[in-house]
Amino acid sequence: MINFLPRLISGILYIVIVFTSIVISMETFIAVFSIFTIISTYEAYTLYQKIKSKGYRYNHPIIPPIYVLASMIALIYIPFSGDNIYNPFIILLIFILIWISDTMSYFFGSLFGRTNLKIEASPNKTWEGFIGGLFCSVLFSYVSFNFIQEIFPFWKTIVLGFIIPIFGLFGDIVQSKIKRKAGVKDSGNLIPGHGGLFDRLDSAIGNSFIVLIISIL
Repeated sequence: MINFLPRLISGILYIVIVFTSIVISMETFIAVFSIFTIISTYEAYTLYQKIKSKGYRYNHPIIPPIYVLASMIALIYIPFSGDNIYNPFIILLIFILIWISDTMSYFFGSLFGRTNLKIEASPNKTWEGFIGGLFCSVLFSYVSFNFIQEIFPFWKTIVLGFIIPIFGLFGDIVQSKIKRKAGVKDSGNLIPGHGGLFDRLDSAIGNSFIVLIISIL
C-alpha cells in the first residue's frame, strides 16, 4: 500500500505523456519517443554490461541494447506506415490495446489465476490472466472499429487485438530473462513504482516489428 500511490501517479503520468505526445503533433511524437529510445536503450545497455560483468558467456541471439534500439525505431515508424503520412490514431490504437491487455491480464490473473503458464522468467503469469487480457484486447478492437474510429480494415483491427497480447507477453518474457541474467528486479529507477522506462515499454518493444508488418500490409 505504501508504494501504491507513487506507482499510480507515475503510471498515470506516463500514460498522459505518451498520449499527449502522440496527439499534439508529429514533431512532439518524434521528440518524445526519441528520448524514450535513448533512455530505454541506455537501460538495456546497462543491463547488458551487468550480465557481462558477472562473467556469463552471453550467447543469446538477442543483444539487449540492439534489440531495444531496433524495436523502438520500428515503433516510431508505425504511425508513418500508411503512405508515409503521420497518422496518430495508428500508434494510439496500439498503445491503448497494450494498456488494456496488460491491465486486464493483471486483473483477471489476480482474481481468477489458477493455472500457471510455466514460464520460468515470468513465474506469476497465468492462463486465466493471459486469456482475460486477450479477450479484452479483441473486444476493444471490435468496439474501436465499429463505434470509435475506423483506422484499419476490420481484419487488421481484429488481428491486432489478437497478436498484441501475445507479443506483449513475448516482450515481457525477453525483458525478464535479461533482468534475471543481470541479477536485477528493474531495468532502472526512472519511474517510481515501475522501475525503468524499459520496464514500461517491454510490451510495446515486443510488439513493434509484428505490428509494423501488419500495418503496412
